[in-house]
Amino acid sequence: MARFLALIGFLFFLFSCGQIGSISGGPKDEVAPRIVHSNLKDKQLNFLEKDIQITFDEYIELNKPGEQIVLVPADAKFSSSLSKKTLSIAFENELVPNTTYTLYLNGAVKDVTEGNDSLMKFTFSTGKVIDSLSLNIRVFDAFSKEWMPKVTVGLYPNITDETPRYFTQSQTNGMAHFEALRPGNYFIKAFTDKNQDLHIQASESQGYYWDALTLGSDKTDTLLLPISIPTEGDKVQNARLIPPGIIGVHVPKNLDRTNIQLNRQTRDINQLIGKGEDSLLISIGELKDIDLELIIADDTLLLRNTPKQQGAKIAVQWIEKEGLQDCFHLSCSDFIQWLDTSKMKLRNLEDNSEVSFDVDYLANEFEIRPKKYAKKYELSIAEGAILGKTQNASTKFLKEIDWKQDRDFGDLTIQLTDSISAGIIQVLLKEKVIRTFAFHETNQISLLNLLPGEYTFKIILDQNKNGKWDPILPELKTLAEEVLLFKEPVKIRVNWEIESTFDVSNKNKK
Repeated sequence: MARFLALIGFLFFLFSCGQIGSISGGPKDEVAPRIVHSNLKDKQLNFLEKDIQITFDEYIELNKPGEQIVLVPADAKFSSSLSKKTLSIAFENELVPNTTYTLYLNGAVKDVTEGNDSLMKFTFSTGKVIDSLSLNIRVFDAFSKEWMPKVTVGLYPNITDETPRYFTQSQTNGMAHFEALRPGNYFIKAFTDKNQDLHIQASESQGYYWDALTLGSDKTDTLLLPISIPTEGDKVQNARLIPPGIIGVHVPKNLDRTNIQLNRQTRDINQLIGKGEDSLLISIGELKDIDLELIIADDTLLLRNTPKQQGAKIAVQWIEKEGLQDCFHLSCSDFIQWLDTSKMKLRNLEDNSEVSFDVDYLANEFEIRPKKYAKKYELSIAEGAILGKTQNASTKFLKEIDWKQDRDFGDLTIQLTDSISAGIIQVLLKEKVIRTFAFHETNQISLLNLLPGEYTFKIILDQNKNGKWDPILPELKTLAEEVLLFKEPVKIRVNWEIESTFDVSNKNKK
C-alpha cells in the first residue's frame, strides 16, 4: 500500500510539473433533468391512481416542493418524497371523478450537480374527456397602468369563495393564462399573494370582476384587470420620526384631530400642521423622553426618540416649486421658534451685490422674498440661524438659485374631446410629477408658466369628487378610479402659447 501511495504521489508531482492549469470535468451541464418514466402522461384520461411516480435521467433534489408543486384545481392534499432519481407524489384523499387537473412542477425538481431546473406540466383527467376551454387575463396597476407580473389570478364558482377553483400567475407582460377549464360561470379575483396562501389580504394589491363570467364553447377575448391596494379606512399609520423635532404620520382626513396627544400632552394648533389631506406633521417640542406615545382619536402609536436623535442639528432643505414664483421656499426638520435674519445672506451673483429680503415662517417651513429681481442668486444661511421648538439650532445651508421671469416660461391649453365632471391632472416632466391640480365641469385645461421641455400627462377621473385618486374598495364593490395616460409628449417652448387636444372618449385605454 505504501508503494502504491508513493507511486500515486510521484505521478501527481510529475504531471503537475509538466503543466499549469486546472482539471476540467468537461462542458458544464446546462440541461435540466428529463423524465424517463412516469405513471402519469400529459393529456392522460381515466387517471385513478393514488400516487404519481416520476423517474428522471439523473439524480435530483427538491426545491421548495410545498410551494413549487401545484395541483389545479386543488381538490386533494398531497405529500412529496424523493428516492434517488424518482419523485413520488401521494394524494391524501381521492381526486374528484370526471375532473380535469393540471399538475405543475414549477422549478421543484433540479439536478444535484448544477442545479438546473425547469417548468413541467401534466394535464390529465379522472374521466373520459379533458376540459379544453382557455382564458387570458392581463393584469395592470390601476394607477401607473404598468403590466403586473407575479400576480395570482383566480377563478371562483362563487364571489364569496375565499379559495379559487382555478388559479395561475401573471407573467412579465401581465398575462395570466388559464387552460383545461370546465364550462361554467366564474368570478375573477387577482391579488399579489405575498404570503402565498391563496387568500386575499387587505394589504395586497387586488382586483375583481364582480359579475360572473360565463365560459362556454366560444373563445373569450383577453380581459383587462386593474389592481390596486385598498384604502385602509380610518386607520392612523406610518408614523415616522424626523430628527430632531418632528413626527410625520398618516391620518385620514375624516378622523378627529382636535385632541392629539404626545406623552399625554395635548398638541395645540401651533404644534401640528397638515401636509396634504391625509398626513400631519407634529412638533415634538422640548420633550426629552426616549419612548414616545402618540394618541390620535382611538389610535395609539409608539416611537423611540434616542438621545442621538434628540441632539441632532436642524437640517434645512430647499423645496422645489414649479412655475413662476415670487419667493423661495425652504423647510426644517423642526418647528421654527425664531429666525435670525442677520445670519442669512442673499447675493446677486451677476454683480455680487447683497439683496434685501423679507422672511415669513409657519410651522417647519419658511419663505424668503427678495426685494430686487436678479437672474441668479446665492442664498447662504449660517449655522445657528434657526432655533427650533426643541431648542436645537440649524446647520449651515448654501444654494445657488436661478430665478425665472415670465418670458422664461410657456403656456399650454389642453382641449378635451369630452367634458369631465371632476378630474385631476398630473403634469410630468421626465416621468416626474411637477404639477397636480383638480378641475370640474370642463373640457378645457389651462396650464400656465411651464418651463421649456417635453411633458406627458395623467388625468384621473375623480368619480367621487374628493380631489384625489381612490383605489379599489372591495366592500363597496368599487374599482379604482380610472386613470388616463397621455404619453405623446407635448413640447413647450419659451414664451409660446401651445394648444393640444386630448382624446378622453376611450375610458378603458391603457
